[in-house]
Amino acid sequence: MREIIASEDFDRCVDELGGYRAIDAAMEPLIEGLMRNPYGFERFEHDFTSFRYARTKRIGNVPPLYFVFRVDEDKNVVLEFVAEDL
Repeated sequence: MREIIASEDFDRCVDELGGYRAIDAAMEPLIEGLMRNPYGFERFEHDFTSFRYARTKRIGNVPPLYFVFRVDEDKNVVLEFVAEDL
């Protein structure tokens, strides 16, 4: 079964946004989508880097967010970054 892993940088970003409880409403559908098919999300690719990302809309008090993640060699999803989508 695929795992969703939060990197230290991701945890730091979440703390800056007010903690996991503050963004839980946006993360819940994202995690469900990542478990089903992480390859269905948009991909950015360049000569030096490659990552996938997702954007959420405002949900109640949770601002729109964008998430950056990668799928590792074991097919696990590693959450790398999250920030408010300006």
